[in-house]
Amino acid sequence: MRKRMTDFFNTYFIIFIVLGFVGAIVIYPEESVAAAYNGLMTWFTIVLPSLLPFFIGSHLLIGLGVVKFMGVVLEPIMRPIFNVPGVGSFAFAMSITSGYPVGAKVVTNLRQDKLLTQVEAQRLASFCSTSGPLFMIGAVSVGMFHSSEVGVLLSIAHYLAAISVGVLFRFYKRTFTPAPLRTQDPNLFKRAVQQLEESRKNNPSFGLLMGNAVKESFNTMLVVGGFIILFSVVINIVEIIGLVQLLAQGLFYLLKPLQMNMQAIKGLITGLFEITIGSKLIAESQSVPLVTKIAATSFVIAWSGFSIHAQVISIISSTDIRPTIYMASKLLHGLFSFVFIYLLYPIFTLFFTFTTTATNFHQTSTIREHLFRNFITSIQFFIMLLIILLLFMVFTSMILTILSSKKKKGRRY
Repeated sequence: MRKRMTDFFNTYFIIFIVLGFVGAIVIYPEESVAAAYNGLMTWFTIVLPSLLPFFIGSHLLIGLGVVKFMGVVLEPIMRPIFNVPGVGSFAFAMSITSGYPVGAKVVTNLRQDKLLTQVEAQRLASFCSTSGPLFMIGAVSVGMFHSSEVGVLLSIAHYLAAISVGVLFRFYKRTFTPAPLRTQDPNLFKRAVQQLEESRKNNPSFGLLMGNAVKESFNTMLVVGGFIILFSVVINIVEIIGLVQLLAQGLFYLLKPLQMNMQAIKGLITGLFEITIGSKLIAESQSVPLVTKIAATSFVIAWSGFSIHAQVISIISSTDIRPTIYMASKLLHGLFSFVFIYLLYPIFTLFFTFTTTATNFHQTSTIREHLFRNFITSIQFFIMLLIILLLFMVFTSMILTILSSKKKKGRRY
């Protein structure tokens, strides 16, 4: 019975959806072209310059053996907390600093290089697919809510929720037995350096490595751009045919206890497909409590939308990472983010005043341009955040290793 349902879905339902999509493009050609153009410009002016350097950089760091070095050093943190190897710290750091879908790309690369098992890659993918702070603080907080304080709350809730999902997924297939911990060796950094040297001996020359990194990264960015354009058209068509309005009316009474009006619910539904448009609609909704708007926006960002899901699934499809498990983890991420906002909001109001006074158009436009289109500033921000995060993790790992070594010596005596 289950196989019949799956076959029916794969054969008829998908065909019906695609035919309806193509038919809608034929019926609304002008609107579809305009939506595709907007998606193209978003990819070309914002996404491409923001993500391409990090795709290339992650390829190079993996090829140069830096990730293996980090894996040895940071195993004492990643294994006890998330039940994944130390190399997972690189995917987590890149995901936090760079945003969607860099984390998924790094996890895919680690799995392809056999630095992760299938179970470990699935666990890692569950919490290493996050939004970047630049989007939450810049576009959403300042550009939409006109309040920098909102961005702080969104970021903390978002990353706490991701860590919570990672801790929960450490029990995914817990009967799986990982390789013995090699970080128990007191010569931790010596072994890390040996791993780095071995990687350089086995990998191709830097010139070939650089060429492959650029080629693979740009191919990935083309796929990402295609999905952005596609879902720009999909969202536009869904809005035109009135599906968003229909779903909003169905959810109105269900979400009434949260004091959400029709515009906020429309934003939530739109955010299920694309987070930027959905977040904007929620932020602009009137007569809705601020905490509810922030919580709904937090859910949308953590869920990440079908547009991001399609990008991630296209990336991980070259491995044995299961897309259904990944999407379940994103739903959990969204729910945890929603709850964390309500838990943290009363605490934040004690220290911050959430001023949401609308700035004029020129000021908002300048802030967005500075945060998103000034490429040099973005790179500096990302690199600084990445270095701080890695230094903190290395320092913590050193403390855990020293404590573990002293405990072993105490047992001998």
